[in-house]
Parts: sequence; structure tokens; C-alpha cells
Amino acid sequence: MQRYITWSTLLVLLIVLGLVGVTTAQQPKYGGTLRVAWEQDVTGFDPHSSPGLQVQYIAGNLFNSLVTIDAHLNYVPELAESWEVQDNGKVYVFRLHKGVKFHDGTDFDAAAVAWNFERITDPEEKAFARPFFEIIEAVEPLDAHTVKFTLKYPTQMFLPTLAVHRVGFLIKSPTSYQKWGRQEAHLHPAGTGPFKLVKWEPNQIIVFEKNPDYFKKGLPYLDRIEFKIIKDGITRATALRTGEVDFVNYVPKEMVERLSKDAKVQVLRGPDTQNVNISFNNGKKPFDDVRVRLALGGYGIDRQVIAKTALLGLGKPLWSFIPPGAKDHIDFADEFPYNPQKAKALLKEAGFDEKNPLKYTITTHGAEPSLPTIATIIKTQLTQVGVEVTIEVIDRPVFLRRLTTDRDWDQIVNLTGSSLDAYSRSFVLDTRGVNPFNHTDTRLDALWDQLKQAPTQEEVSRLNYEVQRHLMRNMIAISATTLPFIQAARDYVQGYVFERGFKLRFATTWLDKPQR
Repeated sequence: MQRYITWSTLLVLLIVLGLVGVTTAQQPKYGGTLRVAWEQDVTGFDPHSSPGLQVQYIAGNLFNSLVTIDAHLNYVPELAESWEVQDNGKVYVFRLHKGVKFHDGTDFDAAAVAWNFERITDPEEKAFARPFFEIIEAVEPLDAHTVKFTLKYPTQMFLPTLAVHRVGFLIKSPTSYQKWGRQEAHLHPAGTGPFKLVKWEPNQIIVFEKNPDYFKKGLPYLDRIEFKIIKDGITRATALRTGEVDFVNYVPKEMVERLSKDAKVQVLRGPDTQNVNISFNNGKKPFDDVRVRLALGGYGIDRQVIAKTALLGLGKPLWSFIPPGAKDHIDFADEFPYNPQKAKALLKEAGFDEKNPLKYTITTHGAEPSLPTIATIIKTQLTQVGVEVTIEVIDRPVFLRRLTTDRDWDQIVNLTGSSLDAYSRSFVLDTRGVNPFNHTDTRLDALWDQLKQAPTQEEVSRLNYEVQRHLMRNMIAISATTLPFIQAARDYVQGYVFERGFKLRFATTWLDKPQR
């Protein structure tokens, strides 16, 4: 029996557990440098074409969108002052803030919005979010500060596309892009955001400085942010405890209890919106055989043990690609229980047994410290069904190239971004999009198309459920556990709003301590 979690019930949990910002009644102070222990280097700073979660997180400090989300997941204006819905939901007219400048000094206007849309939807640009934007027919500047979006059909997916799916519709300077060209644009992120990039020493440090011309009055408070690349999780947490850094992204699970007991540290966590992805390369033999995927990903591993051992009980067993902190999650525990004998039988049907054992490689990285441990547990468990697994742990930028460009892998153990619902993962699960899992399932594509055109939230939920069932029964994309998104900060870090991995923004953050 599949178990469902309703969004109304979850919303209460979000308010209680996930919306705790580092706030105070004191007057914010200007100045200072926030030192952040950052888990991995980035691949660049292009919000739409640079791969990796680290880029998605950082991008919100360099760029703005027309619409964003607040801490309660409401859709709120950002570069747009307001919008008007016309023609029964087929047309949206946005009125833009005036006087906004890109970091390169050029004007943000309606023409820049239209250019960004054209760039994202240009197949040559290979923008990850392009499938989301295919619901849009045209973007037309009506004047310098008014822009009209005409949709192909009324859809519930438009505002989420602008605000939150992958990175939302972050706007970059057309002039900067034209100056540096496609090959170099990711190194020169001229947005409108509260901070500017001033230094990047790969695998060492990323430095942002305050944008003095930021259009949101009074923000940001910080003068500078230093993202120090510290790949080892224990070292990151130790740096926070000793005061070497002020903020840690991705706190390792084994350090959560210790940090929670430190009176000078604040640990931030909410309902799980991320997951550990253990998908197979669907286009590579023998993983193109659903029996093999069902054996290895459905019945051959014990998710309860993985969650308890690798995540120290902080994460939960998970089958679906959609975690319980997202809308319309289904729990498939009863449908795919741990059953080594059933896994063996499926493998034998597919041609693998003691005389001809399946041998393959799990590829992972250490950006999230639990991933290599999870890979090792899976390797150990699969020996019980006669499978021989080799594990390779590689640097995350190399991992991302192997995953999305080279397609050179068998199975991955990877972390995902935060999911709002099933459709928010469509950009990696549509054969017409990025499709790193190399599947050829056009039925899934058809479900994405139906979701785009769903006229009501009730129909969206029905299709979210159907997508999950289809993904699981064909093992196209699967999970091992939820992935708790846990951050921590020193007690003097104020004004930061914890957004459960959907966003990581420091515009309102300030330091309640004497400035150095």
C-alpha cells in the first residue's frame, strides 16, 4: 500500500520546523565579512548552463529573478514590481522595477528579460532549465519597464518556473554575455544581485563583495562573503566550532549532535526536500533491462540500514525521486521491500547468476560526506545477491562532467537539489532535456506534457502521483534515502533565513559582533 503525505499537513511542519531564520529584534548592523565553509568548488557561475548544486546555491546571491519565493514558499515579486494575469491565464504582464543596474553598469529592462528567455530556450546554449520554459510562446517588451509573457496554454507551472524550478528565471546582463561570449560567460556573472564576484581561486576560495547599487533599499548588510572550499565535512564543522568560519553549508551528520550542544552555534534544519539519488544509466547494458534495475534498486538493498548507518538516523529510507518534504510524495516501502531472493530471481531471468555474476561500478563523490558510505553499504548488500560492485569516488566537478557530458558511468550515488514536486525534477527526467540517466521512456515525456497543461492543482497532484508510480515501477530514477539539508552558523550570524535547500541567500544576513 502506497502512503501519501498531504501538502496541508506538511505545511504545518514547514512552518514549525523549516522556517526558522537566524533572526533578532536588534537593529541590523552594516559591514563585515561572512566566512562560509563551502563543501565543493563550482563549475562556473552561469545560473542556467553551469552544472551542479553549488552553482544553484551561489547564483541567488549574484542574480535576481522576476519572481521568487519567500520563506513560506509564496510567490513574490523581485525584479518585477507586480504582475497582471490576462486572457484566462494565458498572458502575464510584468511591471519591472526602474533604475536597476547589472553589475557591469548596464540597465536592466524589458529587453534584457526577453533576451534571457531567448538564450535559455536556444538549444545551442544547453540550458538545464530549458524544458521548463517550453510552456512560454513568446516574451515581448511593451516598453522599457513592462514585459508581456504569452503562454502556449494556461498552466499551473508558470510561476514556479520563474521562481524556483532549478534556479528560476535568473536574469543576466546581455552586454556581459556578448562581451565574453558563450565560452567565457560563466566566468563573468554580471547579474543584478546583492553581491558581485570579485575572486575565484578554484578549489580554494570564492569571494563576493557588496553591490553598492543593489535595487533593494538598505541591502545587503555584509561587505563581503568568502566561500572557503573545505571538502572534508568534519573539517568544515571543526572550523565553525573554533571560529575559523562563521557559517557551514552541508553539516556532516556525525557532527550534528555535537554542534547542537554548542551554545555558540545554531543548527538549521527543516523537513527533507532533498534525496540521495542512486539511479542507473538506463541506456547502458545491462541497465537497459528493467529486471536488472528492479533487482538492484528495488529489492536488492535495505534502505532502512542505509539510512540508519550512513545518515545516523537523521535521514529516512526513500524510494521515490520525490522526498517527503515536497508536495505529493508517495512512500513505496510496501511495494519494494528488501527481498534478496526476489532480486536474485530477477537477475537470473536477466542472465546473471553464480556462474555469470553481474559486475559494475558505482560512481560517487564526497561533496556530501555520506555518499561514499552509502555506496559502500550498497556494495556490501549487493554481494548477498551475487553482484560484484566496484566503487570510485571522484571530485565533484569531474563527476558532473562524467554524468552530464561523457555519460560514462553505470550507477551513481549523488545528492539532488530540493524538490517542490515531481514536475520540479522534469528537467533531468525528460528525454528532450538534460536526461543524464539516458532513458528512452516517451510515456514519461507524455506525463510531463500533461503536467504542463494541468488546469488545476488537483490535476497537478494526480499527475505528480502518476509520475512517481511510473518512475518507480520502471526504476528510471530512484533514491536510497532522504538527505537532510543541515546548515549551521555562529550565534552572532543574524538575519539569515533558512530555506531548506530551495534557496541560499545572504542579502539579509548581518553580523552582531565588532567588525575586524
